[in-house]
Parts: sequence; C-alpha cells; structure tokens
Amino acid sequence: MDSTERIEPTYRLLALCARAEGHPIFYERLTSQLQRFNAWDELPAQAELHGMAPLLRHHLRRANAAIPKETAQILDGLYARHRAANRVHAQTLLQVNALFAQAGIQMLLLKGLGLAYQCYPDPALRPVSDMDLLIRWQDSRPALDLLASANFRVDALPSAPKPVPAELTADSPLKAGLSTRVELHFHEDASREFDGLDAAPQSLTIEGQTIYVPDVLPTMRYLSRHLRRHLFAAAEDKPLQLKWIADLISLAEQHADKINWESLRRSDSVLLNQLETFYSLTPPLVKIKWISASNPPPNGINQYPCGWPQRTFAQRKQIGWLKFLRCTFSAPSEWWLRLYYGVGKRRASFYGAIVYPLQIAARIIFTFSKKRPEDL
Repeated sequence: MDSTERIEPTYRLLALCARAEGHPIFYERLTSQLQRFNAWDELPAQAELHGMAPLLRHHLRRANAAIPKETAQILDGLYARHRAANRVHAQTLLQVNALFAQAGIQMLLLKGLGLAYQCYPDPALRPVSDMDLLIRWQDSRPALDLLASANFRVDALPSAPKPVPAELTADSPLKAGLSTRVELHFHEDASREFDGLDAAPQSLTIEGQTIYVPDVLPTMRYLSRHLRRHLFAAAEDKPLQLKWIADLISLAEQHADKINWESLRRSDSVLLNQLETFYSLTPPLVKIKWISASNPPPNGINQYPCGWPQRTFAQRKQIGWLKFLRCTFSAPSEWWLRLYYGVGKRRASFYGAIVYPLQIAARIIFTFSKKRPEDL
C-alpha cells in the first residue's frame, strides 16, 4: 500500500481540490479518485468543515463528474448559501471602505474576502466568515466611532490613557438576515503577525470601489504565519482548513512568474517547505523552482497532537494524567511537523523528538504563570 492509499479518502479528495484553478493533470487525477470514492454521505459535511464546499462543487462540475443526486443537491445549496453570504460581506466591505476613505483612514483588506476576489474565478468559491482589516494604531478610536455611527455594534474601548487592545471587533447591522463581523488589526501589533504588510499594497476594484490588499509575497508570508498559528491548536473536530491551503497554492501559481523563488528559498524556506507539502496532495499547475512535483505525501496526513493544547488541562481526567502527559509530549505526525515548522522530511524527526517537546514545556510554563491551574 503506497502513502496516498493510507490517507482518508474524503480528505484526499478535498485536498486534491484545494486550488482555485484546475488543469488537465489535476482533472485526470480527480476522475481517477472519483472512480474509487464511495463516501458520498459524509463528503458535504467534511467539505463544509474545511471551507471547501463551493470549490469542491466547482471542480466536480468542471470535471463533468457523475455524483449522487443528493450529494449534488447539498453542494448546490451550500454554494448558494456562501454566495449570498459573500455578497453581504462585500456590501459591508464597501460600506466600511467608503466610511474610512472619507475620514482619511487607510485600511488593508486581509485574507478571505480579498483573496475571494483576487484568486478565484467566482468569489463565492471562497467561503468567508468575517472580514479582517489592518489599520494604523492611531486610527483605532476614530474607526470605531465611524462604525458606531453607522450602527455597527462595536467593542467598548478603555478610556485613555489605557492602551487599545490588540484586536477590535465590530458587527454590522443585518443585511438579508446576516451580519458581518469586522476585525480590526493594527500594523503596530507587538506579536509581529503583520510584519511586511506595510509594503506598497495592491489595489482591487470591487463594484467600482478601490480596495487595497497587501502585495502577493507579503500576503503569502502572512498566510503562512496564520496557518501555523491555527495549526498549533487544531484538532480533529476543528482541523486546519483546506481553504487556507487553497489560498496559498492559488497565489503561488497565479504569480509564479513574478516571485523570486531563489530569494524566497534563502529568506523563507518555511513557506517553500509548506508549499511542497501541499503539492504532495495536488499536482502543480506550473513548475515552481525548488519544489518537487513528485514528492510523496508525508505520513500522518490530517492527524493532530492529542494532548495539550488540543485538550485542556481540565479534560485530563477523561484519559488520566499519564496518558495525557504522554500525548502532550509525544511527537506529532510528520505532516503536522512539516507544516508547522516548515521543514523537509529529513528534519521532521528531529523537530518531533527535540524541538516540539521543549516548545510544549515552555508554553505550559508560560500558561501556568499566567493562570491558576484550575483555570486551565
């Protein structure tokens, strides 16, 4: 049995479809996988869990795949729901963009909604749950005041001179029965999550308005950091969503001829190794230097650590202390290690045996220093 056969069939199919653009080799592989696939009942729910339902439907339709009628109807319904939701989110984006522009507040649109319009042939193919905006720290209070004046439900800010929190949220008034959560982030965030996003932005035109998004390479690096942050606490019931992988693959392929891959190899090998891991499950549209087009999938695809932080310390009684500690400090799967640390196959075992346990120990110490044990 080869490594691809050990991957759960539903995940393997969804991971194959984690791309905005198909191509002949991709559709050949998709047709081949569908001939052996029979988990149709669970497919829509898993696709929705990974933010992949509209994109899966798109590729199945492009492949003229014969699938069960009930599955097709469910996927059609999920696509219609995400299309309606993304329209509401886009209307909210345009409203906020106009408000901020009139007040001289510069904003960058991050992640989902911007990528939906940048990368995908139909923005509805990229489900969006909220809207992330990056602004300057000094604009936080004026921005919230503007949103409140437009009947958004906003976070209460501490009175000066107390610092503004690292993230602020505002919920839009209902449109077609839906509200959009707007998350405001700041260039000056001490976590360095937004490093590099102060470079010259790109512009998108959405319904006649100009929306600014980060340039391609800073966006890819930001998405890589975002992926790693979510992967650390991801679990089977809350997995690393494949829509995020589709974002990175799509950006890389659509801008491959503009990216200096040699420079990227020297400055950000983590991102390159992540891309290579992704491409072990979906064939590349274009040849990318330093990334093998025929690398086998790593072991333990879509498998997560089973101790802390996937389980809280309060849940330790369910499995007992010894098993809880063993799970907490045991090495995660090769797939997890390669994505989180951005390393190749040869170095994954070292990171699992040495780096990961030390990192877990350090995080536990930090957590206990911030909270009482009974709160964990």
